[in-house]
Amino acid sequence: MNVKALVRTVNHTLKSHNLFPENSRILVACSGGPDSMALLHLLKDIAIHRHTTYELGVAIVDHCIRPESKEEVLWLQQQVENLGLPFYSATFDVPRLSKEQKTSEETMGRQVRYQWLTKVAQSENYDYIAVAHHKDDQAESILAHIIRGSGLNGLAGMSVVSSEYSTPVIRPLLDVTKETLLAYLEMKAIPYCVDCTNEDVRYQRNRIRHRIIPELEAINPNVVDAIVRLGNSVHEDLLVMSDLTEQAFEKLVTIGADGVSLSRRALRQESLAIQRRLWQRLVNTVDPDITLYAAHQEQLLDIVNTGEEKTFTIKSIKVTAQCDTIKVYCEH
Repeated sequence: MNVKALVRTVNHTLKSHNLFPENSRILVACSGGPDSMALLHLLKDIAIHRHTTYELGVAIVDHCIRPESKEEVLWLQQQVENLGLPFYSATFDVPRLSKEQKTSEETMGRQVRYQWLTKVAQSENYDYIAVAHHKDDQAESILAHIIRGSGLNGLAGMSVVSSEYSTPVIRPLLDVTKETLLAYLEMKAIPYCVDCTNEDVRYQRNRIRHRIIPELEAINPNVVDAIVRLGNSVHEDLLVMSDLTEQAFEKLVTIGADGVSLSRRALRQESLAIQRRLWQRLVNTVDPDITLYAAHQEQLLDIVNTGEEKTFTIKSIKVTAQCDTIKVYCEH
């Protein structure tokens, strides 16, 4: 295990995205597990490598899914105090919340976790939130999207920088495998907790990790690298598609006080790939929180391809087509 090589790999990921300049305040989302404990210590190593200082804080959420989680919070608090770093913790009854909201524990847990992390980062003036997703997580994420029938956005996987929250969420370990992180922890004798629910194959992510990936590795031992390469390639293509969509938006769309409008005939001249992305862009101009799914897109494409009067409604958005004019506006 070459610690210097690992530090260089993570540092390269950060530098290529201009992340963590001198004196950055970084809130590390930490469960006490191997990945996040490795991230915490690697950030200290990278500060030394860069001859700089970071102000690190550590945050943990107890999701109340396992009986031992309360003890793990106390254990992590002791570890963090030994390092002389600020410590933040919160407790959410995720099983109860997921039942109330009629959603999965995984989805509910992620939602409350990121909302709380963002709140802490804002109130304590952190520049970034760092999370410990690594290369194996990336491959699993892309496979999960394939299984769900994702479009290209899902195939691109997780990005190093996620700006969907008010404080940027950073994934410094996406170029590092789990195996490398475990070797790093062993070499530096860094303690960590083991979450037994990570073995529970009732969770989709665990089934992919413990059953599907090993089957794929029997066909191609380097399948994780292959899947991650696919994600990187798709991400590059999406940047081009995004630029083309923006060009089409500027060329075709008129923004008014009550919504946006464009020519049905002109929209028909664009490729299907651009039409789909343009519809998402149009809808989000009126309501940023709406995501169009495959069924919505099919109905919207039908509006473009017919000359008839059509109306389409999704949540707060109304789309009307009369003669050649399509209007997208918020229905009050």
